[in-house]
Amino acid sequence: MIIIDLPRYPSAAKIDWKPVQPTQVNRSEFGAGSRSTILPQGAYWSARVEYPVVLGEVRFRPWRSALMRLQGRANAFRLGAAEGRQQRVFMTVLVDGAGQRGYAVKTRGWVPGTFLLDGMFVTIGEKLHQVVADTDIAGADGKLTISIMPQLADKLADGVRVEVDEPWALMRLTSDQQGWTVDRGQQYSVGFECDDSL
Repeated sequence: MIIIDLPRYPSAAKIDWKPVQPTQVNRSEFGAGSRSTILPQGAYWSARVEYPVVLGEVRFRPWRSALMRLQGRANAFRLGAAEGRQQRVFMTVLVDGAGQRGYAVKTRGWVPGTFLLDGMFVTIGEKLHQVVADTDIAGADGKLTISIMPQLADKLADGVRVEVDEPWALMRLTSDQQGWTVDRGQQYSVGFECDDSL
């Protein structure tokens, strides 16, 4: 798998995000009770992306090239998850300690006084997670614990990069058949469905 850079112009007009968390539900045959089990390794992100009209073939050529280089579902691309920058300072945040799993991740490298809010996103390695609780404010040691969903399905290595400023999801197309639309006056449009490639 190769990661293909999508053109920066234009930015997406609309992204319909759909986090998918597979579960298994068993219902009792003798009553109204049921029991559900979360399947953490099956969680993934799904999205439908639409871009605004691009006027002129010259401006649209980079899109045609990128779509061809994706080679259907073979290659991946990064899809931005936040509408703007989440942090205003430069910092390199890393996983703090190997073997972490579950709904929280310990991190280091925070500038003192920085934090994350419930509903923000982080990318851990190449996997997108949503922050599900406000963090504390980072102290002098630069450490924070982040509550996330979906949960960490695989054990993390120490020092894995955590993107907190401009998080993304590593995605791939859901179909090998992908193209674009050309209307009168060289009006080009493109949209596609994709899901988490990891």
